[in-house]
Amino acid sequence: MPGIGYCLDPPPITPIDEFFVFGNAPNVPGDWNLIVDGAVAHPLKLSLEEIRQYTPITLMSTLECWMQYGPDLLVSNGNWTGVPLNVIIEEAEPNIGAASVNFYALDDYMMGAFSLSDMMARDDFILAYNLNGQTLPPAQGYPLKLVLPGVAGFENGRWLARIEISKSPGDLPLFQNPIHARIFKPVYQQIVALGQQVISGFVYAGEGIDITKVEVSTDDGATWQTAQLLNYYVPNVWKLWTFIWNPPGVGHYNILARTEDSQGNLQNENDEFGWRGFNIPVTVDFDDDNDGVPDSLDNCPGVYNPSQADSDGDGKGNACDANCPNLDGQNPVNFLDFSILAANWHLTQPNLSGDLDNNGTVDIHDLNIFAVYWLSNCSEYP
Repeated sequence: MPGIGYCLDPPPITPIDEFFVFGNAPNVPGDWNLIVDGAVAHPLKLSLEEIRQYTPITLMSTLECWMQYGPDLLVSNGNWTGVPLNVIIEEAEPNIGAASVNFYALDDYMMGAFSLSDMMARDDFILAYNLNGQTLPPAQGYPLKLVLPGVAGFENGRWLARIEISKSPGDLPLFQNPIHARIFKPVYQQIVALGQQVISGFVYAGEGIDITKVEVSTDDGATWQTAQLLNYYVPNVWKLWTFIWNPPGVGHYNILARTEDSQGNLQNENDEFGWRGFNIPVTVDFDDDNDGVPDSLDNCPGVYNPSQADSDGDGKGNACDANCPNLDGQNPVNFLDFSILAANWHLTQPNLSGDLDNNGTVDIHDLNIFAVYWLSNCSEYP
């Protein structure tokens, strides 16, 4: 765990182009408006520009799809800007006896009925139109997205078109994300090289709960060791963690992660978000050349080549590919090598430097091969 003087970082924000995408965005009509109606005194019809005129708030919130068990991992963290949901509903003035709220999206998805009082009590439930300082992308819900910090992703509705206030009971609960740890790296059934490995992931909990501890097991839960948390606490936002692992040998391993919150609650082992269901099986393989690539995946298992460059795509890395035109014996393939090829241009005789296709002549066919390897590192061409 961090020692004295250890400074935690802010939780990382997911760049928009790396934000997970689930489903396809519907067409947004040019005359789109948000409708707020039902059991209200003053129904609303608001354009996006009118919504932007309300005093905005920006908050950080982690969005995770409700994926119980298994390796599937759909999670991202963003800064969302919009107007508080309760401000818009208050302006519509719900009637006496109004008890629930439904949300309708452009893709015909309906969310509700939620308790109106529960929704109104949260100042951090917002109707977002910006993500990370930019206009909400279509895949993330443009023109308007319901952002419910700490609540399961499927209830954070996208492409909103209508909010309906009703006197019917609000019987759909807000599914708060339970305390849980997940593993980013390594990935499910990955083959890794024997030697030091970094295991990393995130922890997350809804209901504004802080997470204070993460433990990792590399022996299917027989023993546990403490991982290092990397980020300070922000309500309803992930924290990243890391753990250094030195596998004792080659073989199959089952990696697990579990967590504990500030109230002493432990992640369960076997429920829908239990640590047992998020296991990551991996295989540790030999790495004879110590380049970090396991031998079974290495395109030059006996030659150090961490880049795994394979310019001609023949499955043999440049570092041990006799086709690689390192004519001067120095890396990379560059103008010095080209000058050797050019000096023998259109000459015909056996074993010419630059006769890469071994047809006895240095010609355009050899130049085409040479171009494939330009600026590559490779062994000396024989």
